[in-house]
Amino acid sequence: MADYKKIVSIIKNKNKNFSWSLGASEPPCDLGTTDTKGIFGIKKNNTSYGITWDDFKLNANSLGYVADCDNFKNMPSTIYNVIFKKVFWDSIQGDKINNQGIANILVERRGLGLMIVFEALKKLGYVRPYTSVSSTSLSESLTKSFSLIDEDVAFINKLDADGKSYLLFDELTKEFPKDKVYWISKRYVLRTSEKILLGVGVIFVGYLVYKIIKR
Repeated sequence: MADYKKIVSIIKNKNKNFSWSLGASEPPCDLGTTDTKGIFGIKKNNTSYGITWDDFKLNANSLGYVADCDNFKNMPSTIYNVIFKKVFWDSIQGDKINNQGIANILVERRGLGLMIVFEALKKLGYVRPYTSVSSTSLSESLTKSFSLIDEDVAFINKLDADGKSYLLFDELTKEFPKDKVYWISKRYVLRTSEKILLGVGVIFVGYLVYKIIKR
């Protein structure tokens, strides 16, 4: 079973830069307001180690930490690990996913609204069960669209049981080749057999590209 403790430090180091929305060179931490200029309101939200100020402020206060700029920018692991588990890991139901490598990349793709995940699952034969709007509130529908539900996880685990996790991993990283290389090189990602299958695929694609160039 996947375990967030195997990935939390990797994700933190991968997203270690403090960033802020357009504006002053060093704005205050709290920019969680809406800019109403233009057709669409633009959400201003600073990010530190991949955690937005809004998520940090909400969860730090509830966990008894001081939600100030210093803790936000430096993000001690005692704070980050708990927020990561609650905000990112739990939204993909990581504790229920069998394959660690798939859980890792799902956390990464979650930042894109999980649309890439659903497209990848669809290519592998999965269609998410339809839920009528009348049977659930709008807020619940939006929450589920950015989270994985039990049926999603069941299909992901079936792929794993059938030895097809590497196919899902390949789909999820197809548009992010650097991510694929990065994650394959890490411990606690895919099983050795799955890494070999992906490696053979990369070599085959490279060979085809070479043949095309040599023509």
